[in-house]
Amino acid sequence: MLSEFYNEVLTYGPVAVLPQNLNDKWIQQLQKMADDFLDSNFNLHACKDAREIGDPVLAACVYEILRYQYSDKYDLTPKEMAEKIVIYALSITMESVNRRAGFGLEPPSLDNILSMERILSYKRTKPEFVELLKDACIIRESDKGWFQNIKEKLISGIKGS
Repeated sequence: MLSEFYNEVLTYGPVAVLPQNLNDKWIQQLQKMADDFLDSNFNLHACKDAREIGDPVLAACVYEILRYQYSDKYDLTPKEMAEKIVIYALSITMESVNRRAGFGLEPPSLDNILSMERILSYKRTKPEFVELLKDACIIRESDKGWFQNIKEKLISGIKGS
């Protein structure tokens, strides 16, 4: 599937991996990958630490965006890469919901798609989205776990509103 994705999407550059630019076939396939990734790392009933960074197609999308943002001059730890993949997976989910239900979300740009601040900005217009992140243990009250950076950004964003 990675070679098919490369031929149909990645060859068109980083703008092609923006969720709003994916055709129905690829948004559905990436949504399935995002669901599997988020489901395997987060749970509504038991908070646990994430253990993997997800499907190689999701990682390829994030690498393509990072190459655009940093011109191949980036060095992310596995923890930081996992954070970026979570944000990208959430962006895929947001686009899927937006297509189905007209959620009214502004599409991301190449400059802000991997930004937690962009997701936090929806707290003002869609506060239920940030609440869902808390319910799914993407935001945790504990300082334990690899996801601390995103948790701190989300908590400070919620308190600052």
